[in-house]
Amino acid sequence: MQRSSVVGFVLFIIPLCSVFSQNDVASLRWHQWDEGVVAAHTAGKFMLVDVYTDWCSWCKKLDKSVYVHPQVQELLAAHFIPVKLNAESEDKLTNGAQQYTEQQWAKLLDVKGYPTILVFDSQFQLVARYAGYLDAYNFILLLNFVTGKYYTQYTFDEFRARVRKGK
Repeated sequence: MQRSSVVGFVLFIIPLCSVFSQNDVASLRWHQWDEGVVAAHTAGKFMLVDVYTDWCSWCKKLDKSVYVHPQVQELLAAHFIPVKLNAESEDKLTNGAQQYTEQQWAKLLDVKGYPTILVFDSQFQLVARYAGYLDAYNFILLLNFVTGKYYTQYTFDEFRARVRKGK
């Protein structure tokens, strides 16, 4: 599909999303780190990691106003294995033969602010990173940026600018 067709589709679909009723964020199937890595690899899906802290108000807003959005839930279910990672947790996670706490993982992944969204492909290569809050419209753009593999050509900010210009 040509880029202009995809951008046109994204611009057409996103405004329609706001007319849907909202679901509970609990209806998303959040995975633990260990199972998320395996599930993404096995299913050939992207792994979306939401790095958060318990005190982060923007993280809570992401949960309450973005993850409840029907199109966000639909895109996540179809193309992603969603994982939550508490950047201050001492809970241990296993990666192969190695064990790290969630806090250590956040440091290894160079997370410096919250929320941070990390997206890995099914081979566990980082393909997208966004630090900060995104509203539902921009979060959907991020998901489309990843699923359309636009990360091979543009940064997310360049992709967003192109969508705004209709290119």
